[in-house]
Amino acid sequence: MTQPPDESPTQRQPASPTWVGSAAVPPGGSRRRRQWEDTLDLPSQPRTLDLPAAPPQRQQQPPPRIQYVPVVPPGYGPMPPGYRPGPFPPPPQFRRRRRKWPWVMLFLLVLCAGCCGGSYAWARPWWVQYPASVNVDAGVAGLTRLTDAGSKKTAEQLQTALTSDHLDEAGFTVAYQDTNDGRAKILVFGATRLVTDPSRDLEASLQKLGTKIQVQNVREVDPGVLGGEQRCAASRLDGRAATVCGWADHGVIAIAVFAGKTVDEASRSMQSIRAAIVNRG
Repeated sequence: MTQPPDESPTQRQPASPTWVGSAAVPPGGSRRRRQWEDTLDLPSQPRTLDLPAAPPQRQQQPPPRIQYVPVVPPGYGPMPPGYRPGPFPPPPQFRRRRRKWPWVMLFLLVLCAGCCGGSYAWARPWWVQYPASVNVDAGVAGLTRLTDAGSKKTAEQLQTALTSDHLDEAGFTVAYQDTNDGRAKILVFGATRLVTDPSRDLEASLQKLGTKIQVQNVREVDPGVLGGEQRCAASRLDGRAATVCGWADHGVIAIAVFAGKTVDEASRSMQSIRAAIVNRG
C-alpha cells in the first residue's frame, strides 16, 4: 500500500475554514457561510487613515494703517494743504473716588475750634472783670485826695443818679484835686456789681446824670488796658466848664466829673484813676 506523498505545511488545505479575525463567526445558513468563505483567501493589507492635509500657514499681515480723512463742515472752504486733524482724545478712564471723611473731619475740627474760640472770646471779659473791688484810699499819680465835707456831699448827691435803681451793690465816692492846679477838682462816684451790658448801663447812667448837671455831646473814648466801655461829654460844674467821663465793665460802673479839664485830659486822667483804685478778682 503506497503512502501519499507528504505535503508541505503551505500546501495542506484545512479540513474546514478557520476564522482568523477578532469577531465571532456570524451565525446563519449557507448563504452567509459562502459570503464568509469568499473572504478567507483575500490578502490582508494594512489599513491606512487618509488624514486631511494641514492647511498652509498664512503669513501674518501687519495691521492696516488708519488714514485720516478730514471732514469739512458745511459752509467752510477746503482744508489747507498738509492739514491733518489732531489726535483723538483718549478714552475715558475710571476716576478713583475721593475719600470724604478727611474733609468731614476737617470741617468738624474747624467748627469745634470756632465754637470754642467764640465761647472763650465771649466769656473771657466776664471772668476777668468780675468780681471787682474799689480801694478809694489808693494813691493816684498827680492827684491829691480831698476829705472836705462839701466835696463828699456833692459826690454823694450825684451818686444817686447812678445807683438808685440797682440792688446788691457796693457804692463808693472819692474826691481828688490836681496837684498843679488847686481849682481843678475831680469827683468820682460809682458802684461794684455784676454788669451784664456795660454799654447800655453806662449810657443810661449818663442820661440820668443830665437831670442834675448839664451833659451834652457824649462820645466814646479809649477805655485803656482795663477794657470795657468809656464815654466822655462836655458839662459844667459850679459855673465852670467841666468834663464828665464814665466807665463800665462787667464788675464796676463809675462816673467822674473833671472841673477845668478838656475831654482829652479828662479821658487820660480817668484811665489813671481807674487803674489805681480798681482791683479785680
